[in-house]
Amino acid sequence: MNAPGAEPDSGPRLIYRAGPSTLYKVIVAVLLLILIVPLLGWTALALLAPERPMLLLAAAPLVPLVLFGGMLLLILRPAFTVTSRGVELRGCFSTRRVEWPEVRVVEIDRYWFNRGGVVIVTLDGRRLKSALTNSHSTLYRGESPYDHGPDLMHAARPARAAIETHRRWLHGTL
Repeated sequence: MNAPGAEPDSGPRLIYRAGPSTLYKVIVAVLLLILIVPLLGWTALALLAPERPMLLLAAAPLVPLVLFGGMLLLILRPAFTVTSRGVELRGCFSTRRVEWPEVRVVEIDRYWFNRGGVVIVTLDGRRLKSALTNSHSTLYRGESPYDHGPDLMHAARPARAAIETHRRWLHGTL
């Protein structure tokens, strides 16, 4: 319970969030519509057959719809979130949360494939990477590739947010 006049604890404060841009969300929606319309037509034709409805033929479009639709929705799942409590790295199939007390340092990845990406180094030596933060994913995030500098190794928005928030946490000003 909070003291009278004190602000309620509303949980961690969002500092930065990287995820798929609006353009990618629109592209996924259009692809789903392109998939759904013919499959609905196929289902309607199978159910409205003059002899007798063919339920198995009508249900057949559900399989590619669920598979392809699920794959498209997995494309939209990855996110990199910096909060006042820590960092969340969400991939297609897994989510890792790291609190600030567990973080030793936030680095910029120098390897080619993940160049410019954020690397969270924990106290136990684990190096957690988010593919969403690298220079190859800037357009997916809706950001400028020029933020990573000419050699694609400068700290872009995700790295700057994580480094600055970790620095503020270390100094106790968060």
